[in-house]
Amino acid sequence: MPASASRCSKAWLWFMPLAIAEDRMPRYLARYWGKARPVEGAAPWHPLAYHSLDVAAAMGALLDLRPRWLVAIAAASDLPQPEARRRLILAAALHDLGKFAENFQQKVPALQQELMPGAFAADDGRGHGEMGAVLWSELNDRRFTVLRRWMAASFAHHGAPVAESAGTRNAISSAARADAMAFIEAIATLIGVPGEQRAGNLAETWRVAGLMILADWIGSNQQWFAYEPSNHGLEAYWALAQSRAKAAVSEARLEEAASAVHVDLTTLLGRDALASPLQAWAEGQGPAAGPLLYLIEDLTGSGKTEAALILAHRLMQAGMAEGLYWALPSMATANGLHARLDQVYRKLFALDGAVPSLVLAHSARDLNDGFQASIGRGQIQSYGGEGAEAISAEAACAAFIADDRRKTFLAQVGVGTLDQALLAVLPSRHQSLRLAALSRRVLVVDEAHSYDPYMAVGLERLLKFHHALGGSAIVLSATLTLAQRERLAAIYGTVQKAAARSMAFPLVTQTGATGPIEIPLDAARGTRRDLPFRRFDSPEQAMTALVEAARGGACGVYIRNTVKDAVAAFEHLRAAVGAGVTVELFHARFTLGDRMARESEALARFGRDSHPEERRGRLLVATQVVEQSLDLDFDYLVTDLCPMDLLIQRAGRLQRHGHRPSRPPPELWIVGPDATEDAGVDWYDVPFPYARFVYPDAGQLWRTMRVLTDKGGLTLASGSPRDLIEPVFGAKAVAHPPGLDDSALRAEAKRQAERAIGHLNVLKLDGFDRQAGAWDSDDKTPTRLGEETRMLRLARWANGSLLPWCEAETEGRAWRLSEIAVRARRVAETEAPDLAAAAAIKAAQQGWPGRFDPPPILALTPGALPGVWEGAWKDARGQRQAVRYSQATGLETMA
Repeated sequence: MPASASRCSKAWLWFMPLAIAEDRMPRYLARYWGKARPVEGAAPWHPLAYHSLDVAAAMGALLDLRPRWLVAIAAASDLPQPEARRRLILAAALHDLGKFAENFQQKVPALQQELMPGAFAADDGRGHGEMGAVLWSELNDRRFTVLRRWMAASFAHHGAPVAESAGTRNAISSAARADAMAFIEAIATLIGVPGEQRAGNLAETWRVAGLMILADWIGSNQQWFAYEPSNHGLEAYWALAQSRAKAAVSEARLEEAASAVHVDLTTLLGRDALASPLQAWAEGQGPAAGPLLYLIEDLTGSGKTEAALILAHRLMQAGMAEGLYWALPSMATANGLHARLDQVYRKLFALDGAVPSLVLAHSARDLNDGFQASIGRGQIQSYGGEGAEAISAEAACAAFIADDRRKTFLAQVGVGTLDQALLAVLPSRHQSLRLAALSRRVLVVDEAHSYDPYMAVGLERLLKFHHALGGSAIVLSATLTLAQRERLAAIYGTVQKAAARSMAFPLVTQTGATGPIEIPLDAARGTRRDLPFRRFDSPEQAMTALVEAARGGACGVYIRNTVKDAVAAFEHLRAAVGAGVTVELFHARFTLGDRMARESEALARFGRDSHPEERRGRLLVATQVVEQSLDLDFDYLVTDLCPMDLLIQRAGRLQRHGHRPSRPPPELWIVGPDATEDAGVDWYDVPFPYARFVYPDAGQLWRTMRVLTDKGGLTLASGSPRDLIEPVFGAKAVAHPPGLDDSALRAEAKRQAERAIGHLNVLKLDGFDRQAGAWDSDDKTPTRLGEETRMLRLARWANGSLLPWCEAETEGRAWRLSEIAVRARRVAETEAPDLAAAAAIKAAQQGWPGRFDPPPILALTPGALPGVWEGAWKDARGQRQAVRYSQATGLETMA
């Protein structure tokens, strides 16, 4: 038993004399169960009244431990803090009002028969959250009218707004309804009746809903709130619940850590360093009153990470936040930043305060060796019959502790993908908890230029919600267009649209209640350079030049636009190089374990700390996986033609590190057609038949090549990145030839459609209710658009043994590392090599955790070539497709 449970058990002895005879116990206390999944040795059930007070006490303890939540809610709602606190605790105490209904109590028939012999059999399938809302709507008491909005948030404690319905005839008896109303009166007497003032700011109900979820998770945890027999009055148990709640929130480590008195570049780096102009500007900022939005536009190497940390600290000092969440475009970027912040994040906080947490948030964080978390795991438990709402809060709490993707936003510092934050503004279960936690964090959005139109809409709505709840944000980018800057700045501005006036670069745009302030900065030394370019008509021409360079001892990379093209280039180079040159392949179609290994190998061979002998004569063929996520440096770089913003990112991998001597002047090699005025419909499609589906706007690609040709390359020193970006993407972009009109129009229509879908999917800020989003849809709202994928787990089938493709210290981790995503439409089912393999697959899947559908296992057998394993799957039409996999080339379909 945990120490707190022991202390609480002892504390309970003080209340023993207050026991009430069973025949004098109110029916609402003695006859209704609230929890009935006891741990070993506990009472068989926990009274509904007691559980209600557990959650109310947890709410009070949270507000005491995190007083700025209460301050924010009270201020935004135009309520005195004591009144806001009383209403929150009262709403939490009534969160399970719907459990008085027989249609809930009968979920454990034996217990219902024991407590309420002869109870009628309800045939109403509504969940207890919805039933609570119905009972509340029938409460004819003007004293509670002001609680209507917050009670709607309370009844949604299972993570989604409850549906509106009317009538309780088939769900609850008149006796149970009377007991529920008596309980409301008893709780009001115990906690207090709300004042008459109505709460303003409907947007604040989103935060209230999030706190209700958290309070319910804490109050449902038997580690802190043991089941008790129903022989004590509400007042006595209320005192015990408050004592337990104080210990619970302390053991859950939900307190805030005080910010450090001072943070500058020397603090972060642990040594004296020459600050870049951006970093020096950030150091000069005082504690800032907000909420504020900082848009920072500067190139790689300018010190944006340190500048953002310093700005975040200034906002924390001003009381605008107690931590930060850093949102990135990919798992690889998140992994890399997590490793960096691991060394410095503690310096943002006071040394003598609570120990701050650093958490990694993405779908594969459990496989990141650098992320250590002492998090308990629990079994999912359900009383049955209510779908997702039936999952008990004990299990949700265990899932929350185990699943960092929700815990992240309560940690002082979180690092993860933007997707995890976007879930806060999509109709996704528990999104309101994400919003509530994020509201007291500085939201740092990195690589903001890299998101497609759909995710850009999600980001804009996320910033709108964050601003409405008092949150500040820092947005980092190297290649924002003026239109993008205007849209983002307007979210935090007082006017409908904040015009982007300055063409300076680098630039900081600070936006708040007083309007936008644009601050031009000098460029950091070494970040701006002019890169001449050399065009190749075909991949073969470029690869010939690359092989020649490698034979001379250089290292190089060829970045291709599709996996299929990358594999073809790899095979071509491997056959052409001969002795003394090594060729490797890196793309996304490897198992997770093999991809992580390739990422580590790439960093070791081409990273900042790589040695000349490791780099000599090495060539890497890669896709977009090296575009912006890894700190890599190559002597030579070839890239297929891609849009200008991505081209600038790719060019950042060319002779990136200045400490390497004796290299030829950098030159960007680009494979693509010349930007001729007579370019026709097949201008890009013929040389890149697969890439045209990745970058379908031939007009953008033509403009990219035309701007490069006119300027002689990337003029980042003699000019500005804006001179490269605006002619391609801006409102006054260069005109492309008429032959590319169809391609450009189709691409623009697709972009507009993606933005429209984004606007349909994101939640509305008006207030927490079911009309704010598509909560009734059976489809899961995605954080990204694109073709649906399905996860497979690869296995080796040989000598009657089925083994995960990747090895690990545990079987569970080995299976996770053996996962690979494929297009869902291609794989309806996998094909087992024989009956024995099918039986082994079934046995392996039965050993996996039972909460989710097990991913299909693709069993592979040794192929004709060494290191190549083969298998097959069938699509939805039953058509068979043979596939092969190797650690050299990844997953491929076979003709």
